[in-house]
Order: sequence, then structure tokens, then C-alpha cells
Amino acid sequence: MNETTVPTNDRASGPDGPEAPEVSTLGALIGVFTKPKATFQALFARPRILAPILMLLVFQLVFGLVLAHSGILRNDTVAKLEAKNAPPEQIEAVSKVMEGPTKYAFVIGGPVVLMFSLLVTSGLLYFIANLMLGARLRFIHYLCIAAYGGVVGIVDQMVRMGIALGRGTLVVNLGIGAFMGEELSRFMHVADTATDPLLLWATAIEALGVSVMARKSFGFGVLAVLPGFLLLVSLSAFQQ
Repeated sequence: MNETTVPTNDRASGPDGPEAPEVSTLGALIGVFTKPKATFQALFARPRILAPILMLLVFQLVFGLVLAHSGILRNDTVAKLEAKNAPPEQIEAVSKVMEGPTKYAFVIGGPVVLMFSLLVTSGLLYFIANLMLGARLRFIHYLCIAAYGGVVGIVDQMVRMGIALGRGTLVVNLGIGAFMGEELSRFMHVADTATDPLLLWATAIEALGVSVMARKSFGFGVLAVLPGFLLLVSLSAFQQ
């Protein structure tokens, strides 16, 4: 085995003792849904990030193109201006801008935001798990965990996109907010995001990945991902 790819805490075995069998790229992408523990065990020795990141980038581009051509961004922007009693001239001008080439800025911005969020998530996991909780993994392990967690998170994005296209707005509530009507307070936006079952699933996969690769309990993984999760749900307050 190539020693440069194995963490210093165990060069001869996988996270549960004996070395886990290697998994193919496709097997890892499918396995993170069907058998995530075994998948992370197999990725322990050689954490691979290219395939999941490319998959995330492709989906972000597709989502961006769908949004750009759907008119949803323009609809939401106009609705916010109308709610603020903006003059008709301003609304018309903004509407024309949103219908022009500007809308493709969101297509380009999606992958950029994705890469930034992956690096921030990985860095936060490294700080919490390694520096504060005593794990001994490399940054590449946390980037791998964040990337595969993001792959599971695609399900949440797909469901939201489908509902958004049907309703003509990006304001989609999948958590407790789905039972609270259309208008939600900032607190309820946070509560809705925090109770989104598909987001919780993706977060649980990340927690499992940390616990498996760090050879710790699942509770350890939860503690490692909790700050990032709280940051994410807090940002949802700005959706209003």
C-alpha cells in the first residue's frame, strides 16, 4: 500500500481494523446512498474527490441553466420589488435586466459558490474534528466527506427544483415550514431548513463519514458537522 495515502494513525488497516476492499468510482457514488459506512471505509486509504466534485459541478450547471431559462429568478425578484412598493419603472427595468444575459451570471456563479462551500465545509470539519476533538485525518479526507455528502444533497436540490418549477418560485419549504403557509418569519425560515429531512440526510452522511474515517462514534461525527449545519441553517434567515 502506498503509505503517503494513509493517515498516520493506522498505515496497515482501514478505519475498522482490517483493510477495507477498494471501491470503484461508480461504486462509491452509488454506495454513498446504499451502503455509506462501507463506502467511507473503502475510501479511507485513498480518499477520492474528483468524481463527486465533477458530479456536483455538472448538476450545478444544469440547475443554473434550468433556472436561467425558467424565469423563476425574474419572478422572485419582481415579487420582492412589488412587496416593497417599488415604482413600475424600476420593476420593468429590473425585469428586462433579468431577462437578458445577466441571468447567465447565476449559471457561472453556481459552481464557484459550490467550490467555495466545499472548501469552507472541509476546513470547518478539519478545525472541529482534528484541532478541537482530537481526530487525526488529513484535509483531503474531510474534502472527500464533504463532496460525497454533497452528492447525497443533490436529492434535496432536485426535489426543491421540481417544486420550484411547478410553483414558479424558489421559495420552497420542505421542513416544518411546509405546514406554516407561504409567508414565514426569519425564525421559521431557520426552523424550516433545520427540519428539512433531505438536508438532514445529507448531514447525517457527513457525520457518518467523519465517524468512520476518524474511527470514532457517530456522536463524534455529529459534533464535528454540527457547527457547519448551524451556520447553514442560520443563513437561511436571509431568504426573506
